[in-house]
Amino acid sequence: MDASDFESAFALPFANDTSFDTVVAGVLLTLATLSTPLAGVLLVGYLARLVRGGERNASSLPAFDDFVGMAVEGTRLSTVLVALQLPAVAIAAGVFELTGARLAALSFVADPTLLSYVSLSAVAVAGLVVAGLAALAGMYVSAAMLVAVAHERSLLAALPAARTLVFDTSFATVVSAAVLVGFGGRLLEVLFGTFPVVGVVLAAVVSFLTLVAAATLLGRGAPDCSQESLRTNAESNPDALGSA
Repeated sequence: MDASDFESAFALPFANDTSFDTVVAGVLLTLATLSTPLAGVLLVGYLARLVRGGERNASSLPAFDDFVGMAVEGTRLSTVLVALQLPAVAIAAGVFELTGARLAALSFVADPTLLSYVSLSAVAVAGLVVAGLAALAGMYVSAAMLVAVAHERSLLAALPAARTLVFDTSFATVVSAAVLVGFGGRLLEVLFGTFPVVGVVLAAVVSFLTLVAAATLLGRGAPDCSQESLRTNAESNPDALGSA
């Protein structure tokens, strides 16, 4: 991954081949996630399309068509992504159970500063640290599953590919770049969100553009993890396969 990948990822929504209607549809779908989970599922399905576009070095954004296919793929991916965060949620819930803050757990998740009003023991603090690490691990594996499922279009077929990505050090660099893009986008969303009415629209625009850039980076930068590539590597490195 180099600077040209970043440039291509950020320039994709503004490419000549990209339809303005596609960008508008993406922003509207992002706005819709504020009111309905279905929009979020469709957006996750679109993420897979963006990753595949990044793999092919696409010159334009994929169109918003075949919503049924997007919903099916989004549901499949959303289930996996949520499941990978369950360990972190379970650990955090255990900490809240110890502190007697069960009913306020969701408030703490929404606003971590509220933790300053709760007396936490050293064990509880350690538990929250472990929960944070589990969340980071879940996010990393989620990125690997996103790329693998987008490529293989099947959960079962994606498992070997995702495992290869997880242990590939070059993929860690790609995920770090995507997270950095997401973090920068989030800061801009918070900034624009302070403006009444128009701020919500601007935040949605930034959110969609950030989503496009991060997913495209994952697609462009991730090493080839296809079944064909894995078989080719295994055939060319029989000794490594036998020692694995």
